[in-house]
Amino acid sequence: MKERIVIKVGTSTLLEGHERPSRTFERVAQSVEALSRDYDVILVTSGAIGFGVRQLGLTTRPQEVATLQALASLGQVGLMEKWNQAMGDRPVGQVLLTARELSQPESVATLHATFQALWQQGIVPIVNENDAITSDEITFGDNDKLAALVAGACGASALVLLTDQDGLQQDFGTPHQTRLECVSLADARMHAKEGGSEHSRGGIKSKLLAASIALEQGCDVYIGHAATAGAAEAMLAGKTGTKIIQ
Repeated sequence: MKERIVIKVGTSTLLEGHERPSRTFERVAQSVEALSRDYDVILVTSGAIGFGVRQLGLTTRPQEVATLQALASLGQVGLMEKWNQAMGDRPVGQVLLTARELSQPESVATLHATFQALWQQGIVPIVNENDAITSDEITFGDNDKLAALVAGACGASALVLLTDQDGLQQDFGTPHQTRLECVSLADARMHAKEGGSEHSRGGIKSKLLAASIALEQGCDVYIGHAATAGAAEAMLAGKTGTKIIQ
């Protein structure tokens, strides 16, 4: 049986200005294909609200939660179509979850069986929060916590959080900033600096919360930039990004 790995990619990484899809879709798809030789891969994606905003031609992101949930329901279709195009010959399967389901042993057992059946058929499970019925990751997290809970539930050996920053930086924002290759969770909190994005509700705080959840389950955690091909593989090899340890 292959080891399992969860790759999470956030809204600001997937969408450029004015909610246009970026090349990250294709880059992540290439990483999923490469890693699938050695791992059973689960992809956790954000971006449904952004696709909904784009489809309706809105100039700003609404604030009302019910409206955001409606946009997520609309945009989920386009988001999955984009992933389906990016994956090429590799078929994808949509899995919509909430944290509540991941806390119930019966639901987790069903999820295990579904993932296993998808992998046996060469299908990539693509997970998103079921935003139409819950708002946890809409208001905070951008699916970071969801990704950690999925990693713990499926016994993943690694959680890779792809973002628009090259991991954690020492002396961030100064001419002397340097990438931290490996850092404890406690030290990571001291170095954490928020970059901010109009698209995302995640940020480094939610990623470190996700890291703490995954680390408690014995899962390795990596945070890094998704801007280049092979980013996830490079992070796992320690070439880019930051590895978070207890």
